[in-house]
Amino acid sequence: MSTIIDLGKLRFLYRGVYNPATNYELNDVVSYGGNSYVYINRIAGAGTAPSTTTHWSNMVDGLSDLGDYDNATTYQKNDLVRVSGLIYRAKQTTVGNTPPNATYWALFLEGFKYKGVWDNSTAYKVNDVAMLNGINYIATANNTNQEPPNASYWTVFTPGFNYTGNWSNSTAYKLNDIALQNGVNYICVLAHTGQNPPNATYWNVFAAGFNLVGAYNNATAYEVNDVVTVSGCLYVCTADSTGNIPPNASYWTIFVEGFKERGAYAAGTQYEFNDLVTLGGSVYRCKTRSTGNEPPNATYWDLYIQALNQRGNWATTTVYKADDVVIHLGQTYRCATNHTAGSSFLTDFTGNNYWSRMASGQYYRGGYADATQYFKNDLVTTGSAPNLNLYMNINDHLSNGATPTAGTEVANWQLIISGQFTTSSTFLAQSFFYGSMN
Repeated sequence: MSTIIDLGKLRFLYRGVYNPATNYELNDVVSYGGNSYVYINRIAGAGTAPSTTTHWSNMVDGLSDLGDYDNATTYQKNDLVRVSGLIYRAKQTTVGNTPPNATYWALFLEGFKYKGVWDNSTAYKVNDVAMLNGINYIATANNTNQEPPNASYWTVFTPGFNYTGNWSNSTAYKLNDIALQNGVNYICVLAHTGQNPPNATYWNVFAAGFNLVGAYNNATAYEVNDVVTVSGCLYVCTADSTGNIPPNASYWTIFVEGFKERGAYAAGTQYEFNDLVTLGGSVYRCKTRSTGNEPPNATYWDLYIQALNQRGNWATTTVYKADDVVIHLGQTYRCATNHTAGSSFLTDFTGNNYWSRMASGQYYRGGYADATQYFKNDLVTTGSAPNLNLYMNINDHLSNGATPTAGTEVANWQLIISGQFTTSSTFLAQSFFYGSMN
């Protein structure tokens, strides 16, 4: 029996997109699911899909972009669909098998789909990106109501922060929330409610700052990084504290050192660290809280500015302070220690060491007299007018003799003019020196 060959079938005939109602013959070519198929069955027929290998052969692989995945659509091999920013390629005919089901789909092109703020009612798919508390998370598995940062479903995509303002005991804080407490910004490291910063289990310092609360008040509850003023100084709180006045080092550290001028010292006043007072012409700085401890008590005071307080002529029963300056018999003296003047300046000076000589001058005391207080450079006369002797005292002492040359007195006087001094001599215009000069 002879075989009739249709010469028209010795080549391929492109019939367009496959149609199940069309009758196909040998070597007909159709497009199906992005691929090209050739009809290989010798018996013409209709309604047999190109995925049937007894009737069709895959001639050319291709791709067909069908847009967003639809669970009701029948997809063919090499169809491309989009799910959550990813593009998947169908590996075989499928319907209702959502990517990334590996039996039916292969990842073709990886991408991301931004879904905005995370919502517990949204069904998220792999590579969906959602934002929570300023952080962008990417889904690693399909999920609904699995809140980030649940590591079974999410991983951090882009770190960020969520500023929530002043810390509140009633706020439910989440990871990377930032709250302000006492001038310091803290970042939440573990979700919680009612855990006050700087509790290190739940918070880390994000940006250090300070909270200026004004003058210290003993009844105020202070917290870390509160800044208060005490006696001109600024202190920063290092541990929560009530009733622990600066500079208590367990709760405070000096932030900015300053001073507070308190005027003249008063015994009944309570002074604080770095208070400044004036006493005897000098300025003193308080070293520690003090009441009734008068400068220059070194336990409570440092000399801040040394000065002199001019008090005029020395007088008995007068209260003198350190650095008071007096004049006595033509000479200037500086008070070395607080005291009340006795009846004898010589005793206060040489016996009690209350005074030091600042400036020595020559003072004419008239005729020499026994049992009299004499001081260095005092000038006295002896003899009878008109011819007198002039003596200069060289030691602070109480005279003990009828004349400057009698007994022990001879060691205290230097003869300046012998028998030629008259009461009319202008000795104040002259200078007398005892000893050697360089």
